[in-house]
Amino acid sequence: MDLLFERCTISCDPTISSEIDFNPWSRRENIVRTALKIIACVVSALSWLPAVQLAHAVEWPTKIVKIVVPYGPGGGVDSFARPIASTLSDQLPNRIIIENRAGAGGTVGVLAAAKSSADGTVLLAGGVHQPMSEAVYPSRGYRIDQDFVPIAITAVVPNVLVVPAESRFATVADIIKEAKANPGKLTYCSSGNGTSQHIIGEMFKRRAGVDILHVPYRGTAPALTDLIANVCDMMFDGMGTSAPQIEGRKLKAIALIADKRSPRFPDIPAFVEAGGPQLDASIWYAIWAPAGTPSDLVSRIRGLVKGSLTSPAVARAWEIQGAEIPKINDEEIVGFVERETAEWTRTVTELGIKVD
Repeated sequence: MDLLFERCTISCDPTISSEIDFNPWSRRENIVRTALKIIACVVSALSWLPAVQLAHAVEWPTKIVKIVVPYGPGGGVDSFARPIASTLSDQLPNRIIIENRAGAGGTVGVLAAAKSSADGTVLLAGGVHQPMSEAVYPSRGYRIDQDFVPIAITAVVPNVLVVPAESRFATVADIIKEAKANPGKLTYCSSGNGTSQHIIGEMFKRRAGVDILHVPYRGTAPALTDLIANVCDMMFDGMGTSAPQIEGRKLKAIALIADKRSPRFPDIPAFVEAGGPQLDASIWYAIWAPAGTPSDLVSRIRGLVKGSLTSPAVARAWEIQGAEIPKINDEEIVGFVERETAEWTRTVTELGIKVD
């Protein structure tokens, strides 16, 4: 910067005549020449400013921003990403759009986001599903804790064991008793192989010592549709997508997959309370940016995303889906994702779930 001012001083220093000229037209010419030299100085100085300094002066977003949802419409990640995108679009000069890129348990969309430019034009919506995928898909082509920087943990909801409204099952103990009497006869549906619903279903089978058939679907919406129609017997789903169906009496909640009841759902028992084994697994959701995104841009996006969480529209959407905003400060986010990744990698490896 000192060099810049030195250059400016040298280029702008006018040569002052030693002779005093009282001719008004001559004085006017001197003024014009001096003004032109000052203008040239400013242009020269700006040309020396580093490109990054100019870029930092530009407010995000300067054009349409895409949030990649690596699952189909109607699933939990989609349901928690859209209210945020809508709120940001209302507050910012450029639109924030959702792009659903489903496939391979979410890894297709995540890989696409990982390969995007780290300039704030592409973000990733996801959640606990991404740490779970680390061991499920060893050839996925990215690492969530290395190829992305977390912007914010946006929501947390309990998982819930749900059955069709007319199901004969009333407790987890009922399901375990039936499964042990008829191994392989009961079914549980999920949004696909390697998803959180699949992993939690296998955790239940291992801890309860039962054999229940897994029926994978291509997304949460079709799985819930068949569950409501009594095509399969049960589902281990996030409360975000099951809550409206429970409230509409299309599904029956057997138990929260947690070690205690939730203040948001006081009538639904905890898993052990309903006669099941110890099983505690919540679903959290997040927004990421590709690794390499400048820290000041990350801070700008983080502030706007966190601000959107306080809007009435998002608060209402979270209330409907039974979600809360976790109390995780900015300094804790990276460590939180790293711990979750390590824990779920260990759990999935022990269960032997792998998709090549």
